[in-house]
Amino acid sequence: MQADSTGRNIRAMVVDDAAFMRKALVEILSDSGEIDVVGVAKHGKEALDAIKTLKPDVITLDVDMPVMDGLTTMKHIMIRHPLPVVMVSGLADQGRITFEALSLGAVDFFPKPSGTISDDIHDSAAELVRTLKAAAGINPEVIKRAARLKGHAIKKQAAQKVAPEGLLIVVALQGAVSSFIRLASALFPIRATACLCIQDMSSSVLRAYARELDLITGCSAAFEPEQMLWAGCCTLASRHNLPDIQKDTRGITSLKQTDYFLDMNALFQSASRAFGENLNVCILGGQVDGNITGLQAVRMNGGMVAALNPEKCASGDFARRAIAEKLATPFDTEHSLWAGIKAFSRRMIIKKGTAK
Repeated sequence: MQADSTGRNIRAMVVDDAAFMRKALVEILSDSGEIDVVGVAKHGKEALDAIKTLKPDVITLDVDMPVMDGLTTMKHIMIRHPLPVVMVSGLADQGRITFEALSLGAVDFFPKPSGTISDDIHDSAAELVRTLKAAAGINPEVIKRAARLKGHAIKKQAAQKVAPEGLLIVVALQGAVSSFIRLASALFPIRATACLCIQDMSSSVLRAYARELDLITGCSAAFEPEQMLWAGCCTLASRHNLPDIQKDTRGITSLKQTDYFLDMNALFQSASRAFGENLNVCILGGQVDGNITGLQAVRMNGGMVAALNPEKCASGDFARRAIAEKLATPFDTEHSLWAGIKAFSRRMIIKKGTAK
């Protein structure tokens, strides 16, 4: 099976200062039959010198390297020639590093299983190949870093733990992380509305990323089983570990851990049952397999679906499908989409104020 419609394999570059890791990553990617490793580099400067000549489709990039580290390299890549970059590092549990890499425009942050030199990296071969293939499909012309964010933590308010009037589900998959960070910095906390953001990263990376995002929003946390949804709070969940949404007789909504694989359609359906017309799904980017019946359930129950213009998404497949099937209202810019979300939140505040 070839990697794309042109009949050629994906061209990848591996950047890592450890000879063992370079060798292991080259073996994993080459053995897939869909990825050709066109070059390797021991540090960022060496990589930058080679990118212009080799023209890779995607890059794996370590963080801790001599001469030029991975984060500095990311900054130069985004300025000189934006490319899909997957950070492959043993520092995934360090929130500041994870958050900065994703803010700079990295598509994903893939954790080395057992630290900087991972003898067991081959155990993660299938997932690494899947991640690289997804990253290579991203439109490099729309990859951009998040704007400079606040350099200090916001003043947190005491948690009031009020049941939300509405729910906002943000789909920020492949390449849409920096777009979500911009949204979070501009909008949160959103009064009267709870937020659930679905991201395409492992749960371990998500926890570190969520801790750092909380310093900016003051209301973010990674999904934990039996977690409550509260107004003004944002919960981050991995696409690989989706919750089920349930509302009890008191109107308290909780995120239930399931013992089966819950797909995106099932998530939308459970959210629609719990919130009906007070549900807003926002698609910032991502790919989708199969049908999108979950969005049909959202619309049938009176909920709203908004999608960023597919041409403005790093990965526009999901948005394109939703718009083509007339399930989503398209928004041409991030700013117009943010305005739509604010309008939804204001409607929830009014509803809360009039509900007696």
